[in-house]
Amino acid sequence: YVLKDLVRLILKSAVETGTPFAFYRDTVNRMNPNQHRGIIYCSNLCTEIAQNMKEAEILEQKVETKDGDEIIVSSVKPGDFVVCNLASLCLGNIDVNDKEEIRRITKTVVRALDNVIDLNFYPVKEAELTNQKYRAIGLGVSGYHHMLAKHHIAWESEEHLRFADRVFEDINFAAISASAELAKERGSYRFFSGSEWETGAYFRRRNYDSPEWKELEAKVHQGIRNAWILATAPTSSTSILIGTSAGLDPVMHRFFLEEKKGAILPRVAPELSMDTYWYYKSAHLIDQTWSVRAAGLRQRHIDQSQSVNLWITNEYKMSELLNLYTLAWESGVKTIYYVRSKSLDPEDCESCSS
Repeated sequence: YVLKDLVRLILKSAVETGTPFAFYRDTVNRMNPNQHRGIIYCSNLCTEIAQNMKEAEILEQKVETKDGDEIIVSSVKPGDFVVCNLASLCLGNIDVNDKEEIRRITKTVVRALDNVIDLNFYPVKEAELTNQKYRAIGLGVSGYHHMLAKHHIAWESEEHLRFADRVFEDINFAAISASAELAKERGSYRFFSGSEWETGAYFRRRNYDSPEWKELEAKVHQGIRNAWILATAPTSSTSILIGTSAGLDPVMHRFFLEEKKGAILPRVAPELSMDTYWYYKSAHLIDQTWSVRAAGLRQRHIDQSQSVNLWITNEYKMSELLNLYTLAWESGVKTIYYVRSKSLDPEDCESCSS
């Protein structure tokens, strides 16, 4: 296939099946704070985890006899077997305008995730070794649309972009600070030396040059507990338990029925009222350019990646979808999750449909 044919096949599959997921490998590895120790070849299934990967190497094999049976004993040099240690801040339940509240909650969650690494059960030994080497965690968020609606911010607005940029910078600052404090107490991860955390390249790449960030950079130069810190998962199921919107997604509808494992669940946009109603625009009706631009601004503050869905109707042209993928790359987005397509429903007047 020539390149155009390949792109055409990818777009056709994305519209018809929602996949393949997009992984911008150049961006991912350029922004990898641990590129001194390896390469990131792909993300996890939900596209938010981006960590160094390496296959195991068999050094020696020999045959032994045990209880009359021949067995093969292998000496294996372990590779990097990535593990997800995830938790999410519920943005709809946090006062995101209060930096101290963000820092207090984030500090608790970062400590809890670091504890999980030591307390977990590992059926695969290689996973345990990788977890102990890097101590990577994935602090993310849920309730993104919930947060915007509570603050009376329209998805398709410059205010949304400014707000998201500021909130995620505050979360990132809090998470890095918490990990640096843990390093003082428990020590840095094994491969801290030579990382972009130690050299300060992490901060320079993201233009973190305010006095507050410079102070944090100096602190991190002394050590950080976790090799990777932020990653935003889809949280499509856990968000139901919390009563918020899923991950970074806009709500599908203000109210709808959803099937989960054979059960039909009524879903209502969180805290839906006359006060928030008009800020919950349905996902498929949103101009996805705003979603991609917001993802690019958030990505600056997320050292791994984020589960970003594109919501399109059957009215979309292939060229328009390609433009979204191109804009994502230009904006520094690392991954795209599903393309969720839907036939455009006849638009009723919201005010008259009571």
